[in-house]
Amino acid sequence: MKKSLIPTGAFTEKLAGLPLAQKALLFLITLAILGAGFYYLVYEDQEKELAKVTASVAEQQKKLASLKEAAARVDKLQKELAASEADFNSLLALLPDQKEIPGLLESVSQLGAKVGLENVLFQPQPEQPKEFYSVIPIRLDLLGSFNDLEVFLDNVSKLNRILKVETLTLNRVKDKGSGSGLQVGCTIVTYRFVDRPVQKDAKKDQKKK
Repeated sequence: MKKSLIPTGAFTEKLAGLPLAQKALLFLITLAILGAGFYYLVYEDQEKELAKVTASVAEQQKKLASLKEAAARVDKLQKELAASEADFNSLLALLPDQKEIPGLLESVSQLGAKVGLENVLFQPQPEQPKEFYSVIPIRLDLLGSFNDLEVFLDNVSKLNRILKVETLTLNRVKDKGSGSGLQVGCTIVTYRFVDRPVQKDAKKDQKKK
């Protein structure tokens, strides 16, 4: 068994014999050594860990702020999209689809008869395809008074579909009852929405080249 360089008893006796000032100084030195050891062994590691945690928290806060901004933009875009879809659907409701065309044409024909106009000719014309819609012309020849015509055109404008009087010609004719009347020739057009843009005929394009 190895002997210590300074026997414990001798060290204790020597320490007890020191003046109070030296004892206090030795105590402070001992505390300083213990404090330094604690700092390097414990506190320094904790400080490094705290720095890592603080940096991680700051990074997460930035990510959270960025996500909140992105969520706000998405919410705004969703609201704008919903508003655009509502506007589109409102406009689309004014355009008859393919199934509604016959009923709409019948409604136009009946409007003339209801106000006293005589339908001499009611002739739907060939559909005219455009890029996102098709134009559907209707040729009408009517007989009646100016007042009847005025009421008819007003009723046409009140239909819940887009209808436009494209051409209108008036000729005075003799009427057996009142002695005079109007012969009306007009073209009324309506529009049909096309889901897919109309593609140009490739052959026609080649001929143009």
